[in-house]
Amino acid sequence: MKILHVGYSDTKGGANIAMMRLHHSLIKQKINSKVLVVEKLSDDPNVLGPSKSLELIFNDLKQILVRQKKYFFKNNEIYSHSVNFFRSPILKKINEINPDVVNLHWVNNELLSIEQIGKIQKPIVWTFLDMWPMCGGEHYTNTSFYSDGYDKDNNKKKKSLFDLNSYLWKKKMNSWNNKLINVVCISDWLKKKAQESQLFKNSKIYKINCDIDPNVWKPVDKNTARQILNLPKDKKLFLFVSTNGVNDLRKGFKFIDNSLKTILKQRNDFELIIIGRNKGIENKPYKFKVIDNISGQNTNELRLLYSACDILLAPSLMEAFGQVASEASSCGTPTVAFDDTGLADIIVHKKNGYLSKYLDQDDYTKGIEWLLSNIETENVVDNCLKIFNEKFSNFSISKKYIEIYKSLKNKN
Repeated sequence: MKILHVGYSDTKGGANIAMMRLHHSLIKQKINSKVLVVEKLSDDPNVLGPSKSLELIFNDLKQILVRQKKYFFKNNEIYSHSVNFFRSPILKKINEINPDVVNLHWVNNELLSIEQIGKIQKPIVWTFLDMWPMCGGEHYTNTSFYSDGYDKDNNKKKKSLFDLNSYLWKKKMNSWNNKLINVVCISDWLKKKAQESQLFKNSKIYKINCDIDPNVWKPVDKNTARQILNLPKDKKLFLFVSTNGVNDLRKGFKFIDNSLKTILKQRNDFELIIIGRNKGIENKPYKFKVIDNISGQNTNELRLLYSACDILLAPSLMEAFGQVASEASSCGTPTVAFDDTGLADIIVHKKNGYLSKYLDQDDYTKGIEWLLSNIETENVVDNCLKIFNEKFSNFSISKKYIEIYKSLKNKN
């Protein structure tokens, strides 16, 4: 059985890292797995990248052009958008490789055009890593999906301008309407969104969490980790992880900021560690440290970081899954997050973390305070490791994919 994974990169970004983890897990189970990307940065022989320098130049040019899209979108401006307007050589390569099943992952940054996705001739499994496949151009949205894709009440402003979101949604409907796409959502939250969407409500939709190898992700002694990272041993350390730093509104940093200001009134024996871009970080009444040189594929550095910290703070407004929470849990570090997001697939309330009421500032603060008071008495660290191993051990994730692949190969 020959499986071809298609994604933008083999190392950059959480979605692409999730793809590579699944690929490596399949290889270990003797599955013929290949990965097709437009940005190859590793030396993995099973990863196929651009064969000509002209492809790289053309891809860079496409990205420059589509960055102008910000002038056309009318709603939901705070979230990322992708157009997938330009054709690419990827479709031809898929046909030349001739796999039994094509597993699409994160296909944005003009990896494939919307029309090309509809022209893939092989059975398709599409792993949804955000909401883009079911939306117009948005990667996340609160907009309702009606017959034309959008709730008109949310689109009152700028009526005279061209609505690119609606245009892209209709293009997806026209290009994929008769295409059998088997959807894998990485959380119950995302699966519910897909089932509610007009584009995929009639598709076969599975829920399979992101793959993470328990033989690789293990805790490091906390004091040792802090010593290596030069972090204080006498403070409670909170961790916030966001590639775009505190300015990514979807990641909900304002809830952390408000909670820590409240907690500071009672105690000051803590420090916030921020992983991501350092732009927009202003002076805070509490102590914080920004680390902007840790990459998502550096497992050893991340294990040290998770192990060194006491609590991961992940108040995302919308989150498809939240790999940082599963990685933190593998190192014995609990998470405070909002319920009704993909993080609910990882966190068991008051066991390996705290699920606050959705967008409830007071309850989010309460969650941090509860963990500070109960992390030792309620065996929270042990629960993190136990629940992580129950969810991610014995190749359980990749085995579910193999079952889907086999069923599609037999039908084909």
